[in-house]
Amino acid sequence: MSAIQHSAAEKLLPVIIAATRAGLPLNYQLAAEKIGRPRDNARMVAQVCDLLDAAAAYAGTPLLALVAVREKSGNINRAAWAEWGHREQIIECSLQHKFSEGDFIAIGKALKELEGKSNRTAWEFVRRTVPPDELIHRLTKVPFSDFSDAIDDIGADFPERIVASVTTYMRDPKIRKAVKARARGKCEFCGEIGFIGWDGASYLECHHIVALANDGADRMTNVIALCANDHREAHFGNRRVELEKAMIEKVRLLEK
Repeated sequence: MSAIQHSAAEKLLPVIIAATRAGLPLNYQLAAEKIGRPRDNARMVAQVCDLLDAAAAYAGTPLLALVAVREKSGNINRAAWAEWGHREQIIECSLQHKFSEGDFIAIGKALKELEGKSNRTAWEFVRRTVPPDELIHRLTKVPFSDFSDAIDDIGADFPERIVASVTTYMRDPKIRKAVKARARGKCEFCGEIGFIGWDGASYLECHHIVALANDGADRMTNVIALCANDHREAHFGNRRVELEKAMIEKVRLLEK
């Protein structure tokens, strides 16, 4: 089923891109017909659009299929994102965004990386891969609600979850303090001294090597103090897996 869905997504993406470039309306029934499916396959097309939107989120763009392919009435899918808490912001972001050729290419590449996944498993993968605050930022372009919380990402073996509009995690300030004391003002990955902050101290950020959202522990053995550059790369660079392994080894040696 996932292979069939992914194949349909590969067929539908160029149809959506062409319609977007031309400013033409596209509904689920017409989209089904365009990819060689019966017009009554609207439900299946909606799932394919959801897979394409998982690819868009993974690529870091607003959601293309969400606003490009609509119900027969012209409305945006009324079930989409209804329970997520950010529906209006996500829709507004996608409507206001001028999708570029670069966006189309990025979505296509991300779709290839999601090969073999259905819309459900693709979104599970995206949510495991992209930090929660960053995912909401990608979909809405709303600034992080608490930037310090987004970058000082520490928590617990079984962190308490607070459900607001999204799920976030309680972080133990004692761990942050202890890790920064261990670092002595130097990035524990590259060894550089952090810039001097407003409080006169060397500025470092605490990073969960294995993210809380992926069941990472809130222990000093899983938290590393990083300079701002290394921390951003750990989250958003294409060497994320490589860096994770290297950081695990760095902290292992520090905690021996």
